[in-house]
Amino acid sequence: MTVTKLFERELGEYFEDIWKCIRCGFCNSVCPTSNTSQSYLASLTSRGRIILLQAYFQDLLSKSLDHEKIQELMEYCFGCRRCLEVCPPGVRIPNLIWRVKKLNRRQGFLKKIIFTNFGRMEKLFSNFPSLSNLFLHSYIGKTLLEATIGVSKNIDFPSFNRSLEKWINNKRKPANYRGRLAYFIDVFTNYHEVALGREVVELVEKLGYLVTAPPQKEAGTLLLEEGLIDEAYKVAKENVESLYESVRNGAKIITSSPAAYLALKKDYPELLGDTKSRIVSENTLDIIELLLKEYENGVIDFDNVLENQLVYHHSCFTKASGLTKNIKHILESSGYRLKEIDKCCGIGGIWGLNKKHYNLSIEIGSNLFNELNRISLPVASQSETCRIQIKNNTLVEVKHPLLFVKNRLKIDKSRLSSFT
Repeated sequence: MTVTKLFERELGEYFEDIWKCIRCGFCNSVCPTSNTSQSYLASLTSRGRIILLQAYFQDLLSKSLDHEKIQELMEYCFGCRRCLEVCPPGVRIPNLIWRVKKLNRRQGFLKKIIFTNFGRMEKLFSNFPSLSNLFLHSYIGKTLLEATIGVSKNIDFPSFNRSLEKWINNKRKPANYRGRLAYFIDVFTNYHEVALGREVVELVEKLGYLVTAPPQKEAGTLLLEEGLIDEAYKVAKENVESLYESVRNGAKIITSSPAAYLALKKDYPELLGDTKSRIVSENTLDIIELLLKEYENGVIDFDNVLENQLVYHHSCFTKASGLTKNIKHILESSGYRLKEIDKCCGIGGIWGLNKKHYNLSIEIGSNLFNELNRISLPVASQSETCRIQIKNNTLVEVKHPLLFVKNRLKIDKSRLSSFT
């Protein structure tokens, strides 16, 4: 089978998306990597990547532009999904490019093994947090990370903490509760930003909910972005099976990570295409969505609070998941006057941590960093990786929106539903 035919077979239904592109260039206007000092090379733009694929399948490319060169150019899509908002014919650009990346013959065996077992490795490191942090923040640890998965030595890998999942399942459960919540945590909150996860759990328990952490793996977003589609499918299948059982037992699923939310709401149903993933999607709520529902039902309120200015950063995944309006609503309802900034930070998950892309990542985020430093106000950003990038490149305070809201809310216990 020729490489061209193999490409076509592996793309499956997404092969048709190549020909939907009308070359309007709307995607270029929002694509972070299409607006950099390297963007004069047409194939480095979002539109250029699709036109390149059109030319490839029409056999219009010179022999010098081979399969490996195409793969190199596809790397400049880091799956932010901003293009999906503006594409008139609805080309599923990230989904298409993930499947092109799947055929990357240059994907190192060791790197593939590490990404496939990323969740297991995170869990292992979290069992020995002090030792893990000492090693990974050392010169030897940074050198090893750069050699294996390409994480730049300029990056301090986020510190490990003991698993949030264990903490939840070891907590004493209330005898009475008004509803069940199954927390789909994802790796960053589970092993790194554990304090945020505890805030989520303690808050919803005050609202009368029983919180559990059902068996779960990482969301699998990194696998998709690396083109490891088969591996992502297995992770999605395992998570959906577990979460579906929680829904059958009367629970709603809650998330605090936009990557986790996007995986359950959109990625899994598209990847698996089955009834269980659709039911899981329909029963998934972000923590901000839950608080907004409680606010609208009068269970919580934000009376007698002072107005403060706050920057709201539109992270890419929050926009893609449709949560932006809910987060703005809850922040404004709690008394904040928002200055909105819709600029990509450039990190793109692990993409911007990569040695190869690190400098370009900083260039993409420079306009955001300069504006945040000039304004010098606290920043609310839902994305965990955006918060890393902002913390590393500015002097401003940046936190999850929940942490700006939690100390301002009041619970009206008389309005809580009857406990079961």
